[in-house]
Amino acid sequence: MFYSIRTAEISLHSEIENSLAQRQRTVQSLIENRLDLLEVYLHTTASNQVFTSLTGENFEFNNIAEDMIYMFQDSALGANLDIFFLTDSSGKVLMDAGLPLYNIEPMLNSLRSPLHYTSEWTLVHSPNLTALLKATPIFDPASIQLRGYMFIGLAIGQNRSFIQSLAERADLDALSIHYQQARLIQYSPSITLPVRSSEETTSSQMRAYENLYLLNATLKINNKAYPLNLKMGIDKQRFTSVSEHYWQTFFLLSGVFLLLLILAAWLLHLSHSRAISQLTNYIQGIQQGLRVRFFPTGIYEYNQVGEAMQHMVENLKIAATVFESAEGMVVTDENKYILRVNQAFTDITGYQAKDVLGHHIKVIRSGRHNQSFYDELELQLKTQGSWQGEIFNKRKNGEEYLQWTMITAVMSDNDNEIINYVITLIDITQRNAAESKIKQLAFYDQLTGLPNRQLLMERLESARLNSQRSKQYGAILYLDLDDFKTLNDTRGHDTGDKFLTLVSQRLIDCVRRTDTVARIGGDEFVIILEQLDTDLDIGSQRADSLCKKILDTLSKPYYIDNIEHFSTLSIGVTLFLGEAKGIDELLKHADLAMYQAKGAGRNTHRFFNPEMQAKVLEHAAMANDIRHALTRNEFTLYYQPQVTHDGKLTGAEALIRWQHPKQGTISPIEFIPIAEETGLIIPLGEWVLDQACQVLAVWQHSPLTDSLVLAINISAKQFHQTGFVQQVLEALKRYEANPHRLKLELTESMLHEDLEDTITKMSQLKKYGVSFSLDDFGTGYSSLNYLKRLPLDQLKIDKSFVRDLLTNSHDADIARTIVSLAKSMNLAVIAEGVETQEQRLALASYGCLDFQGYLFSRPVPLEAFPFNYPDGISTTVKIN
Repeated sequence: MFYSIRTAEISLHSEIENSLAQRQRTVQSLIENRLDLLEVYLHTTASNQVFTSLTGENFEFNNIAEDMIYMFQDSALGANLDIFFLTDSSGKVLMDAGLPLYNIEPMLNSLRSPLHYTSEWTLVHSPNLTALLKATPIFDPASIQLRGYMFIGLAIGQNRSFIQSLAERADLDALSIHYQQARLIQYSPSITLPVRSSEETTSSQMRAYENLYLLNATLKINNKAYPLNLKMGIDKQRFTSVSEHYWQTFFLLSGVFLLLLILAAWLLHLSHSRAISQLTNYIQGIQQGLRVRFFPTGIYEYNQVGEAMQHMVENLKIAATVFESAEGMVVTDENKYILRVNQAFTDITGYQAKDVLGHHIKVIRSGRHNQSFYDELELQLKTQGSWQGEIFNKRKNGEEYLQWTMITAVMSDNDNEIINYVITLIDITQRNAAESKIKQLAFYDQLTGLPNRQLLMERLESARLNSQRSKQYGAILYLDLDDFKTLNDTRGHDTGDKFLTLVSQRLIDCVRRTDTVARIGGDEFVIILEQLDTDLDIGSQRADSLCKKILDTLSKPYYIDNIEHFSTLSIGVTLFLGEAKGIDELLKHADLAMYQAKGAGRNTHRFFNPEMQAKVLEHAAMANDIRHALTRNEFTLYYQPQVTHDGKLTGAEALIRWQHPKQGTISPIEFIPIAEETGLIIPLGEWVLDQACQVLAVWQHSPLTDSLVLAINISAKQFHQTGFVQQVLEALKRYEANPHRLKLELTESMLHEDLEDTITKMSQLKKYGVSFSLDDFGTGYSSLNYLKRLPLDQLKIDKSFVRDLLTNSHDADIARTIVSLAKSMNLAVIAEGVETQEQRLALASYGCLDFQGYLFSRPVPLEAFPFNYPDGISTTVKIN
């Protein structure tokens, strides 16, 4: 009963609460829509002002008023602009075009810097006026000089028509707005709002009063909470029918509860009766020798009894199963007279159970062992309780065979006397067959029947030695099927296995009986050709002819389960003449040549040449040098300034350089790809991060450099490490560097690897002040959907677009589009690779006002960095 009452109360409360919450969302949405409309008019007016100023001869603020009156003369909003005024750059009011009802003079005295109101709606409270304000700067388009600010606002405290509209459109009986604990305005034409304590005023829960339900909520605009409380009320009379419905639900649930109680009692009785009957039937089934299984009932005690009996029966079955194993078993009494044998004994010896039961075990003896052998066996059984070894016995047909025999004495628990012997027989003939099977498994591929890698290596070593003795060339063909994975993924592994079997047969048909075709795994095959010729050219020609034959044969269609399939392969070839370099090296050569064939477009073959090996060795040597360079401090950082359009130094980008002790300066273009490929980019990136934080820590203590931002490049592998965020924070903490002065430059490739991981890590670091720039923007593929989700601060125009933007309209359009995109997403934009004054001026005309490039400075060591730019650069550039 209590549950029914409680259920009815909770349901009624939830219904009312949902109704008020829906109205709260409506009020919230109406306020946001009003502010959005005001913001649209604010920016539209500002844009119209810029347009008229561009076409007029002079730029004057009185033109703005005329533009505003013209734009809003036919708009309903134009007659209800609560607050609308202009100020010059110093904050002086030049024009007040708002409603005369609102005196903005007291509010102006409490305003902060106009910049504070440009990013979002800001609440301004004064004794006679409370309003939400937003501003936008006004620039002179010709000189890009700040001329003033345009403000627009929504009056909150004194706007009776607006609050009445909110209440009516949200279907509320009462609505009031409070600032902190003071009531600003109230609308309640037919109902009286109760006087609340300060604690209740700030509570966000719904409360019920004598005549209404009231909900307190904090005003949020675009998910930002403002210190304004909304109190929304609905007359209780609206929920009379709902209350009646839930009390009807209460009485219905009470009836159902009583019915369920009666039903439960009946089911309990039925469950006990069924459990007893089920347990009784199980016991009877065991007694009758039936294969029965106990199924748990709903009664715990009955289940314990049934499960205990089932475990006992299962143990007996296990013992019987062990006895009927693949090994022959004999049980005798203490005098070795046979009591029981299993089927495996019959299979091994040919004797049926009826032939030997009651007979002495010597009935199966062959006579090849003398009596002393058996006497020694008896002695060990008595002293050690067991014996094992090989015995020649005789089958029923008289055939002698060698068997492995294990005999165990079973002792009495009372007097420790032998009461039985258990004898296990294993036919050695069967074991020899199993060993042959194991050999087959060890040396041959089970799918195709071809030699596997182990047998291939043995035959390859044999072929190498034969080549050395006969002075005739041999060849290794390394074959890899092109795009075999697609067939496996689309048609299934069964189809893939059938295809590999067909390929194997075609390869066998292509070669001589003396050649070896092996499958070494997946879709890779190796062919060993022997006795090609003593002449290298002839041997090469024969290997080349065979490759063409194989390519032609395997390109013909395959028919698998009535499906036509085409396939190609790539072949790498290396010749040998008993080289001492070893078979592993020969296989590597063939493998390298195969990858050359893959790179040449597939469905072809390539012969190994030393240049391939040299390239691989050079790659490995550089990777090894990078490892040593990290420990020997051979890397250093150079710094390239980043400046604004008016020549102000804003920061620098740190660029790594390698001073090799033997090769001199090595370009990052040469070693960075190898570092990426080998994973050395991770310790290299950690070193750059550590050095950058050290520099920032020094810069922040000098008035000349404490505002500079240092940008470093982050590779995808380093960024996607699990502990990357902690790595950055620890480096900043280690040198007490300011996170707001560190900028991480990411590449577009990171957008395709793990977008959610990228967003999470960027967001975590931005909480500490670290900023992000998207490097080389425009050279890859960046989905706008991805970009708008990334918490970026800046886009960087790639130097490839900057280089030719004066002569290539396509590059100019791309640069212009990037600037426009950055502005639409509220992102900063910087151009790299700026080398001429003309490039700088063109970019500035697009709206890009930050630059980096040789026009300002080449990358230089820290000690040569031009901190007093532009005076610190020998070829000073004049910035207009």
